Amino acid sequence: MLSSTTMKRVATTASAVLLLGLAAACSSGDSGSSAAAGGGGASCDLTQVNAALDKYSAVPDYTDPGPAVDMSAAEGKTIFNIQESSANPFTQALTTSMTEAAGKVGMKVVDYPNQGDRTQWIQGMNAAIAQKPAAITLTGGTISPTYFQPQAAAAKAAGIPIITVLNEDLTQPMGPEVTARVAQPYDLAARLSVDFIVKDTNCAANVLVLTSKEVIGSPASIDAVNDEFKKYCPNCRTTFQNVSVPDWSTQITNITRSAIQSDPTINYVMPLYDSMSQFVVPGIQLAGATGKVHISTFNGTPFVLKMMQDADVVKMDVGENPSQVGYAVIDQIGRILSGAGPIASGDEGIQLRVFTKANVNEAGTPPELGKGYGDSFVQNYMKLWGKAS
Repeated sequence: MLSSTTMKRVATTASAVLLLGLAAACSSGDSGSSAAAGGGGASCDLTQVNAALDKYSAVPDYTDPGPAVDMSAAEGKTIFNIQESSANPFTQALTTSMTEAAGKVGMKVVDYPNQGDRTQWIQGMNAAIAQKPAAITLTGGTISPTYFQPQAAAAKAAGIPIITVLNEDLTQPMGPEVTARVAQPYDLAARLSVDFIVKDTNCAANVLVLTSKEVIGSPASIDAVNDEFKKYCPNCRTTFQNVSVPDWSTQITNITRSAIQSDPTINYVMPLYDSMSQFVVPGIQLAGATGKVHISTFNGTPFVLKMMQDADVVKMDVGENPSQVGYAVIDQIGRILSGAGPIASGDEGIQLRVFTKANVNEAGTPPELGKGYGDSFVQNYMKLWGKAS
């Protein structure tokens, strides 16, 4: 998923324009309940949200995604990997994990450098087709064959399977010409983020939700946010504001400040992706709301977990295990090359963990990518592949 990759540009957006944007988001059907916050007290039943938070606060269990697979057909083969952007530390971590897992079954990964421009993705696809790898992987939340369908069709015609990595929620359809995927539980992560807000405010939340709709899984996250609040806190208030990824550094701070100053009862900001938090925190500070407004979010990016360790603004972050993702990708590729066929849903059981002050130090001090989830998945994948020592 997304990390601290947006280029910081020296620009500002007038507060009046931003307030109009907030108003437009609400009037266009992007907002959730408009009832006043304040549903706490005796009517606030936290049974279900507490159960979910307790379950996912523990070190996650590993479950085999499918039957054992013969990986011998993968030996000596090459994977051509195109990240959504080579400047993205999160997709770089996924690529590192994929490379590690590939090496354990005799495969290698060739990574195509790019800066996230769609024309570069097309160039990468053309390069991949020319090299005739065993598989092409598209890694990250914004990259999809939707943006280069002719090249994806050419890869399919050449017999090269395309595997997408963490761009879709499990409930969403696969992109065109995609053979398999490792899907991400965007829906579940969003629900857990809502659950924490409901619990922490005792059903009295007024939330600014920040979205980025070019992230392919965002619609699933938005639907989950609305549904979870409807279930467990119908009197909570939500206001949604969309910010394109390239605009994070120039707009999020002002949007956050303006929203809080316009409505001082806001007590939570929920960025769908935790790297947005680096721009949310200054907005909270500029609004004079430090200690009053907090953040609940998703991805478990180390610098955001460090913010949680060092201060009290980021209160919860749903982390995902990037180290497991690389093994999940190799598992899907191995199933394709063996002739057994991939796991059709793309559900490789990617591990999630709710990080709060109570357990964030288990992610390292300072936090590290992939730490805090246990390491049983490595041994179990190796056993599944017949490679256990």
